[in-house]
Amino acid sequence: MTAGVGENGGMQMLDGPTFVATEGWDWIPSIRDRNTGLWQGVDLIATGPAALGDAQVVTTLPNADNSVANVEITVPVRNLTDQPTTATVTATFDDVTVARTVALDAYASADVTMAPTEFPTLAVRNPKLWWPNGYGAPALHDLTLTSVVGGAVSDTKTLRFGMRQVTYEISLMDKTDTLRRVGIDLSKARALHTQIVDGTHQGIRQTENGWAASLVPGAETSPAVTPVAGDAGLAPYLLIKVNGVRIAARGGNIGMDDFMKRTERARLLPFFRLHQDANLNIIRNWVGQNTEETFYDLADEHGLMILNDFWESTQDYNIEAQDVPLFTANAEDVVKRFRNHPSIVVWFGRNEGVPQPILNEALQRIINREDGTRLYMGSSNRVNLQNSGPYNWRPESTYFTDHAKGFSVELGTPSFPTLEAWTRAIPKADLWPIGDTWAYHDWHQTGNGAVKTYMDTLATRYGAGTSLPDFERKAQMMEYDSYRAIFEGFNAGLWTTNSARMLWMTQPAWPSSAWQIFSSDYDTHAAFYGTKKASEPVHVQMNLPDHKVVLVNNGPALTAAVVHARVTSLDNRVLADQRATVSAGAGLVADAFTLDLAPLLAQGMVLVSLDVTDVAGKTVSQNVYWQGADDTAYRGMTQMAKVRLTSTATSHRDGDEIATTLDLSNPGSVAALATKLTVMNADGTQVLPAYFTDNYVSLLPGAKRRIEIRYPASATKGRTTVALRGWNVTPAAVKVR
Repeated sequence: MTAGVGENGGMQMLDGPTFVATEGWDWIPSIRDRNTGLWQGVDLIATGPAALGDAQVVTTLPNADNSVANVEITVPVRNLTDQPTTATVTATFDDVTVARTVALDAYASADVTMAPTEFPTLAVRNPKLWWPNGYGAPALHDLTLTSVVGGAVSDTKTLRFGMRQVTYEISLMDKTDTLRRVGIDLSKARALHTQIVDGTHQGIRQTENGWAASLVPGAETSPAVTPVAGDAGLAPYLLIKVNGVRIAARGGNIGMDDFMKRTERARLLPFFRLHQDANLNIIRNWVGQNTEETFYDLADEHGLMILNDFWESTQDYNIEAQDVPLFTANAEDVVKRFRNHPSIVVWFGRNEGVPQPILNEALQRIINREDGTRLYMGSSNRVNLQNSGPYNWRPESTYFTDHAKGFSVELGTPSFPTLEAWTRAIPKADLWPIGDTWAYHDWHQTGNGAVKTYMDTLATRYGAGTSLPDFERKAQMMEYDSYRAIFEGFNAGLWTTNSARMLWMTQPAWPSSAWQIFSSDYDTHAAFYGTKKASEPVHVQMNLPDHKVVLVNNGPALTAAVVHARVTSLDNRVLADQRATVSAGAGLVADAFTLDLAPLLAQGMVLVSLDVTDVAGKTVSQNVYWQGADDTAYRGMTQMAKVRLTSTATSHRDGDEIATTLDLSNPGSVAALATKLTVMNADGTQVLPAYFTDNYVSLLPGAKRRIEIRYPASATKGRTTVALRGWNVTPAAVKVR
């Protein structure tokens, strides 16, 4: 297993396609025989004389108001007999039925196309569109295809599709080697039978902020290409638009669904719901490790856009694919098989690099021929995208100033699981102190997963961990700050310097401690809620390092919102109070005011509490920061008095789920920070999965908060409680009535 190139080596890396993670990566160990045997179902299908192939459904939106969706259906049909035959192909979805008859010679094949130009009902009025999470419902439509020969049904296929159109803004080199910001409509280019983007090695050029592909000669004048003004700060980076709307892409990478390839729908569904629940809208199928239909179905249903890799791994680190015909045959099959999933928005040729020219050009041809509606990009990070990293802990302010500009596909920082999840994953004897078993589960001291900067900062801020519970409590504070800052830093530069920010990684394929925001058993830790908070539909935040307070509006236009900031000491003395009325357009960020914290931080740690209310007086966002002048100032938090929260919990059955309402209030004289909520069964087991509207909640004295929790009724065993703990919260168990 060491014959390959680099640390990520071995025989599995000598050729592809395969599960490259079989031999291990920086987030998973090598597991023997992972590639051995069948792991998905095998179907034997019988048809009549006219067999249907992999159909393609293409939706275009000709009107700016999206009032019409033109649906074009192309169905390959093959005559399996040695005699000529005539087949009628019928397509049915919603209340639309269209049919076309085709004559086929012996063993001949033909593509049967049904388009709005000939079938007016395929111009769907007031369509139910598929939208990414947070932008609308991810509506899906069921299509049934049949072929009939001589009055008898010969073959039937069903598929789901979404009515949506993806377009892009991107900076491409023109014929004079000038970087030009353009909008590209690949569906329009497909209809014109033209190619407009040259992503080959000859077409890639270096620019001030990285590498960029080129326009194909003559594409500057194509109706599929339009100039874009005012986005110079985004050059040369990609920006994704769905149904004409710019999408602020927030998400992460999925390196493998499960380390044992347990991919039944019931197991995978909570992972996708957790991504949705964290307000994320994009995931990357890293090196194409997920190949089952369920993966794409669940992404469709949860409004998660997919950046779909092929199987070439890291350039100059792992070996090139040796059997290019095998690779391209598999790639063509994948494109045909999955192209109707609305979730797929980009095809990537290679992880961190560009495939060798013969393969890169072949993949570009396949995408143009078999899809034509989506962008093919040879590299996952080096062409029109931000380079990868960093992966270790960095000061929170640097996510606003230094890291992950533009379209960032990989960015990571340590994210330790909860005490409960880690205790389930690690043998009792190895739980403390930190040792080799932790490293085996990815708490590495060296390499990309280095935790040294994290551990050093934790020790400086809060004191080194003295036990597993003590370390975990401090680690959750660190990661909440880090992950909130990652996405608040993205918000701060939205549409000026930033168009996407994606975590390395969100999905743990096994019990890991590296970068994920939830655990392989569905438990959620502070990183999850820092991400969820920063990515909420309407969000108030304090930028770093300048302490500017801004309103981030991910939804429709918001007018006359009141932004309020209160700065207090750790013992609840009010040091500053400021408010402003702000309006923010759809998908935009608006400035409120800048807090002058410097003189206050000179006196010690402060708490900054932000909230925003809409015109009806409803609170739509709350946020609490603990801020020090430097890392040593955080030691003051270790002396905070304990707080005993008051709480009640009630529940009711809602279908297959239990819905619990938890009311929290802080009657004390100091703030209660990072209050952790955990649903527990009477036998001491944790109820998982559980979906919280908020968690790691901070409450100032006198503050109240209502939290909604949902979990499967099948996961409960008798009466449940909600366990409370936190930075300075007295542990308690709230009985659920």
